[in-house]
Amino acid sequence: MSELDMTLVADRLYRAGYTVPRLRQLWGEPIASAVVRNNAAPAIHYCQKVLNSAQAQEPFDQNLAALALLFHFHRDVSTETARAALGDDAFDVAVDRGLLVDGANDAAGKYDAAEVGAEGSVSAPFAITPYDLPVGVPRGFRPGDENLYLVSDHGTLINPDVLDGDFVLGLGGAGRTLVSLTPREQVSVSADIGTGCGIQALLLARHSDRVIATDISERALHLTGLSAELNGVGNIELRAGSMLEPLHEQVDLLVSNPPFVITPRTNVTTFEYRDAGMTGDRLVRSLFTAIPDSLKPGGRSVCLGNWETTSAREAGPESWVTDPDTSVLVIEREGLDPIAYAETWIRDGGIPRASEEWNAATAAWMDDFASRDVSEVVFGYVIMHKQSASAEDDHGDEAAQATGNDVPTIADHAGAGDSSPSSSTFKTTVRTTSAIANNPHGLGQFVATTFALRSWLATAGAEEIANTVFTRSPDLVEHRHHVPGESDPSSITLEQGIGFGQVFDLDTALAGFVSVADGSLSLRQTAVALAQLLDVNPTALEDQLIAQVRQLVAAGALLPVNGGNLE
Repeated sequence: MSELDMTLVADRLYRAGYTVPRLRQLWGEPIASAVVRNNAAPAIHYCQKVLNSAQAQEPFDQNLAALALLFHFHRDVSTETARAALGDDAFDVAVDRGLLVDGANDAAGKYDAAEVGAEGSVSAPFAITPYDLPVGVPRGFRPGDENLYLVSDHGTLINPDVLDGDFVLGLGGAGRTLVSLTPREQVSVSADIGTGCGIQALLLARHSDRVIATDISERALHLTGLSAELNGVGNIELRAGSMLEPLHEQVDLLVSNPPFVITPRTNVTTFEYRDAGMTGDRLVRSLFTAIPDSLKPGGRSVCLGNWETTSAREAGPESWVTDPDTSVLVIEREGLDPIAYAETWIRDGGIPRASEEWNAATAAWMDDFASRDVSEVVFGYVIMHKQSASAEDDHGDEAAQATGNDVPTIADHAGAGDSSPSSSTFKTTVRTTSAIANNPHGLGQFVATTFALRSWLATAGAEEIANTVFTRSPDLVEHRHHVPGESDPSSITLEQGIGFGQVFDLDTALAGFVSVADGSLSLRQTAVALAQLLDVNPTALEDQLIAQVRQLVAAGALLPVNGGNLE
């Protein structure tokens, strides 16, 4: 059969309601919440009841329950029931491509088709999971493309045992984070490094002429290929090899959710999909250091990773990338002590708590971190942008991206006459551990906007900032905290409603500046007016506000207005 026939399976799954919203509707919110908590038992019980009481159920619900049992929960279903749920053509394609096998001979990982008889039962050796696309991902190319189907191994949702080392993970929390962070403008060539189940490559394919997906695991590449066939995606090139080794050309956009977990180099069980296979954080260090050479001028990269903080080294990825033409923004989202980190990943591997294997793994992790005097392991995002041949062009591109977030554009301050640095590149780290806020245009768009703002700040000196008109982001909320009976606030805070939902402490002067930042006055003009009200030196207040406004601009709370230079 033609590989294009695989889309028959996806089409039938979609028409049968095998999507995230419809499954939630089938079994209800409490069961859906249990599945999110990695507890499949209530959903399995519900689906089996639907099938066992066939006369009292609608055929639509019966078919949907059968598909969920097969592809989500790795349960055998009678051949007759599976054929009715998929239809004859899609059923035959699923058998031909190895998505369904005889229930008595379920050999997960066997790539060739298995004989399925008319009687008996069938089983799905691989999970096929629906994914409801988040805001920001291109859609509208065909009916139903707000949904995607991912092929992966059945994981801990249904398997209580320790996973195999070559296990291919489906879409997890880190993968979802990378999806939300990735910029979605149209590009010529993009790359997904360490593709795993292929979710990033499949989404890149929607806004790239060509996608290169690399992985050291042949199994991962095979399952990514199945996912591409299932979703009718034909512009992904699969390449075997470690990280950037198979990438022989420069790309416009590079993303990576690499196997960044720091694992002892002992007899502790390791997994290709998550474990770095090198001592400490050497894998992400070597990857991040090499990325600039793989980017075209103007190219971008978005990666996730873990890295260590030790007594001898506090600097992170921002110090590893030495290319002078590449800006680096590191967003630290979590810092764990070595014991908490070990607990997280030992549990992730399915090892029972308090077992001998648990105790041995804990000891190995503790000794490994102690050998390098590790005090903390950080999880974060590393975002890079390589300057184009013209830094001015880079600035314009960033400004254009900012407009997509319903915020004012970045001001064009060329010719300001200020003795500020000529390069807009920067390398910096910020730590923000607050919960991600609501982002109507996607988190990636917010990050792109703040990246552009930081590029502007890299070239803007004090005089330019003083002469710039600012406006506050429309999502901001001010909170004034009062001691009962007191008229003056004891503290003033500013909370973001988008991005990372950060909260900033304001003094009286900065609160006054933010309150009048409506795009009408420059910072200098506002400082003069506030100095009169507060009876302070206007020059000193201007210097103070310049430093404070820089911080709020970098966070996306204050925005320079286009044409804001008052010369």
